[in-house]
Amino acid sequence: MALIGQIRKQSGLLVIIIGVALAAFVLGDFLKPRNKYRANYIGEIAGDEIPIKEFNDKTEEQIQMQKDQQQSDKLSQDDLYQVKQGIWSQMVEKILMGKEYDELGLTVTSDELSDQILGDNPHKFVIQSFRNPKTNAFDAEMVKNFLGNLDSQSADMKRRYLSLEKMVKEDRLSTKYKNLVTKAYYVPKAIAKLDYSAKNSTADFRYVAAKFASVSDSSVKVTDTDIKAYYDEFKYNYEQEETRSIDYVVFEVKASAEDRKAITNEVNQIYQDFTTTTDVATFVNSVSDNRYDSAFKKEAQLPARIAKQVFTDPLGTLIGPYIENETYQIAKIVDKQMRPDSIKMSQILISYETAPSGQGISKRTQRSAENLVDSLLTVIKKDPYKYQSMAIRFSDYPSAKEDKGEIGWMVDGDQGYSPFFKEGIDAKKGDIKKMTSPLGYHILLISDKTTPVEKAKVALVTRAIEPSNTTFQDYYLKASEFSGENRVFSQFDTAVINRGLNKRSADKLAPMANRIAGVENPRQIVRWAYSEKVKPGVVSPVFEDGKSYIVAVLKDVFEKGFSPVEKVKEQIRPLVLSRKKADYLIEKIKSSNSTDIYKLAQILREKVDTATNLAFTARNIPGFGREYEVIGEVFTMQPGQVSAPIKGSNAVFVVLVDKVNTPGENSNFTSNIAQLKSGFSSRVSSNSVFKALEKKSEIVDNRILFY
Repeated sequence: MALIGQIRKQSGLLVIIIGVALAAFVLGDFLKPRNKYRANYIGEIAGDEIPIKEFNDKTEEQIQMQKDQQQSDKLSQDDLYQVKQGIWSQMVEKILMGKEYDELGLTVTSDELSDQILGDNPHKFVIQSFRNPKTNAFDAEMVKNFLGNLDSQSADMKRRYLSLEKMVKEDRLSTKYKNLVTKAYYVPKAIAKLDYSAKNSTADFRYVAAKFASVSDSSVKVTDTDIKAYYDEFKYNYEQEETRSIDYVVFEVKASAEDRKAITNEVNQIYQDFTTTTDVATFVNSVSDNRYDSAFKKEAQLPARIAKQVFTDPLGTLIGPYIENETYQIAKIVDKQMRPDSIKMSQILISYETAPSGQGISKRTQRSAENLVDSLLTVIKKDPYKYQSMAIRFSDYPSAKEDKGEIGWMVDGDQGYSPFFKEGIDAKKGDIKKMTSPLGYHILLISDKTTPVEKAKVALVTRAIEPSNTTFQDYYLKASEFSGENRVFSQFDTAVINRGLNKRSADKLAPMANRIAGVENPRQIVRWAYSEKVKPGVVSPVFEDGKSYIVAVLKDVFEKGFSPVEKVKEQIRPLVLSRKKADYLIEKIKSSNSTDIYKLAQILREKVDTATNLAFTARNIPGFGREYEVIGEVFTMQPGQVSAPIKGSNAVFVVLVDKVNTPGENSNFTSNIAQLKSGFSSRVSSNSVFKALEKKSEIVDNRILFY
């Protein structure tokens, strides 16, 4: 009770203490720096916030389009990354350029857009999108027909057209903007005259060059003060973007001896079953890593290991099992035929209302279709020259009136034309054949075919030699042990040496880097390296990466801005060393009190070289590489004049000018003006204007927080 009484006496003080503590907690949390885009925004571009949902929606749309193009259900990690990078770049460009267009009042009117699509000179995107499938030439009628029936088009086709229209509009705006910038460039006559003089001025001179390499490193001393002075003078060269450097080890999971033995036993059983199976395709699809390939192939198209044996052994022969590229393979000879590589063919399609895939093509009955086919066959067999006219008149195939029924050359193995090709294998050139398909009846004309060659159909079972789940677990335990026992950089390095591991390095990784040697999914490692909790020297947890486990250590952090002198000290040292050697050589030359370059050559133990007809615009002095300072100095001198020592990039030069050749008077600088304008226009066209806008714009990029 006494204790409670004491607490009551001090209750006012306790309230004050608790109040101050709560205020400190709240204010501390409030004042803590926050990234307001972390939860819902992927970034901000010139003041426009980009919600993560908008970004993801655009990404998903692009991913689906790419899947459709690749005819695949899944994209690789790299493909997904490239899609996301592309969406971000598009959003940055659209916003920045949109603000420029609005400020300048640039627009594309509806009449202008219509002219770009339906006019006499349509936009290049329209020309690319509406080509005749047979001639590959632009077809204006296709555009008109498509737009005339736009309401009846599928949702997907409408979406594609709207996307095309958008691309045309954006490209038109971009062209207008670039034209404005390009046409604003003016070259005064005085500038053109300087350009003409620079390009046509040459000099002949002799020189002696004392190479920096002729001075030993021990002859000069480089101090930290020298390095700091150089850094301060050229600090602009050491501006950097934010990057991270890591070291890492890869634990590549490989099949153990037990794994290999188990797979061998499994393959041997597959071999036994393969000898008795009657449904080859189903069997292969049920046991092989790769699906059954029913195509006939020539010897050159088969794996070299089995090619010759396939054409000498009888049908049903099994070849293998054998190992190639760490994969077991068993081949079974299924069939052999003499087949052409290509067949040229035409068709007349006669469809009917109840044809399985012919709904809507024709309203005739199947009996009517059969009667029409028989009548056409009678006419064409009597007079094959009437085939094309019959195709134009009677064929139900949509393009028949344009292509006169011609399919063209079909390649053996093309699944889209497989039934047609099969009909033509045993046919002769000029033969007329009748064929049935889900579309209806086809009257085929074999126009031409290549000479048949022997081909074989081979069923191939493949089984990769892969590590088991147990082996994966063993490797994971090794990687986990390595990560758990070596938590700092020094321990990491020591353990790598003691265990005989191969340490790799990835230096200067940008926040959105997606390339680390030997790593399939590098983004997980890059995101770890940029985590606020990860400091230099910290070792990572184990990363799962396909068939490998990876452990990394954060080696260095480079913040955006100017790199501290300590970080670039060793980079600067050889530059300062060259400077010191140059000063040493200059002092040596001056102390000789000689202006005779031949005497100087003897003192320096160098030879006198000659440069003839060297242009003012030249970059290099033969044998010395880029020497701008020397070339510039030469063109300020008079013939017969000997220069003071000139500090070059690789040597100290003393020059004797023999002759300076200046161009004669010229009143027409048209070509110089044109070249200067062309150079400027090419820089505008190469997106340099957008890059300049991007550089000066405020862009907050938080993508690393999301992927």
